Amino acid sequence: MLTHSEVLGDQSELRAQLHRDGDAHRELLRLNWARPLCDIAFDWVAILAATAAVAWIGLETLPLALLVIANRQRALGNILHDAGHRNLCRTLHVNDAVAGLLVAPLVFASMASYRADHFRHHMQLGAAGGDPDLMAPPDTLPRHWLASYLRQVFSLRAWWGNFLGHLGAAGVSWSGRAGILAWWLAALGLLADITGAHFTMTFIALWLLARATVFHLITTLREMCDHFGLRPGGILSFTRDMAVRGPARWLIHPRNNGYHLTHHLLPAVPYYHLPRAHTLFRRLPAYREHGTVCDAYFAGLAAVVRAWERGARS
Repeated sequence: MLTHSEVLGDQSELRAQLHRDGDAHRELLRLNWARPLCDIAFDWVAILAATAAVAWIGLETLPLALLVIANRQRALGNILHDAGHRNLCRTLHVNDAVAGLLVAPLVFASMASYRADHFRHHMQLGAAGGDPDLMAPPDTLPRHWLASYLRQVFSLRAWWGNFLGHLGAAGVSWSGRAGILAWWLAALGLLADITGAHFTMTFIALWLLARATVFHLITTLREMCDHFGLRPGGILSFTRDMAVRGPARWLIHPRNNGYHLTHHLLPAVPYYHLPRAHTLFRRLPAYREHGTVCDAYFAGLAAVVRAWERGARS
């Protein structure tokens, strides 16, 4: 596997500037093992509550239930992402046990496959044929950002990946797929034993419908915020931070997932410390002079969608 010198160069420069700035960044690397466990519990409760609303109140709660479930699917994906970096616990087998039992199979992911793919994304950032997350724009961007977004939304390959995760992905071992299916059979059996068949079938239907619709729409937008419309050539030139506040951020980037540039520069920072890391990094010359920060999704000249339009490529 080739390592991009630009990626390592950006990380080395930022870390050198951090050390010259003092030891403030060391506290950002400290893990709170209880935080992800509480967040995972919150996600499970929210998903089950949304299921209960549809099962016991009626279909009039379906739109809100799909929004809640898709949003928590996105949030659980962010926990999986931190597990891929061993940011739940620095002890690997504990980190992977938590993710493997409570998160990864729930979101149709193999922990081993996820970590391998995500490592390639970091080390071969923006490389055609090397970066598995590369969302290459067309040679000429359309005049309006919505055309770029819809092009990705209606990509069958992207939809399939968001819907079935590693169950439908190439390169995932059969043992990895079997592990996901075995977990689901055990979980659904336990759920049916506790809540009954009607609740369990409602849960399955909502889980799949949310992934096929709202989750896909949110995930596509989130992925485009990370790198789309920027020029490959290193972390600072090809990655954004979304310093957005308010309800849109809670929907699109739960668990601080919008601080993507900050994450790429120092991947060992857990998700709950990313806002503090972002604030610290903005004081550093490398980040201040070369980093891309957007403070809005749709409105204003600094909105991220402007980089997805012809004539506005960053």
